[in-house]
Amino acid sequence: MDVERVKDKLSELQVYIAELNEDLPDAEDEYLEERLKRRACERTFQLACEDVLDICNLIIAGKGLGLPKDNRDAIQKLVDNKIISKKLGDRLENMVGFRNLLVHRYGKVDDSKAYHYLSEEISDLYEFAEIIGKLTFKE
Repeated sequence: MDVERVKDKLSELQVYIAELNEDLPDAEDEYLEERLKRRACERTFQLACEDVLDICNLIIAGKGLGLPKDNRDAIQKLVDNKIISKKLGDRLENMVGFRNLLVHRYGKVDDSKAYHYLSEEISDLYEFAEIIGKLTFKE
């Protein structure tokens, strides 16, 4: 496994988590009223999700776990190989689904729901980063 690339992506992910934590308002009203803040938070979340997927794919390639069919399968391969828990894997798959909604605009984004989702997902990003950090420093 290319541990240095994983560490670089992990470091980048940790920056995005910190930025999202800093930029996401404490109050939903402030989030709803400030278009630039909403867009910044959405973009930071998107970049964090992309780092999660990049890390998954680096681990899969490095450990020879096969070629994932899609992003959800990349996460599932980490679950199947007991790198992350099923519970976290399910939440990450939902996170990727939300990222796809933001990126591809499959439908109108409910900004109120987005605020609550972003508020809750920060903990999943932290959990993933912690698990991967332990994995990469162990190797």
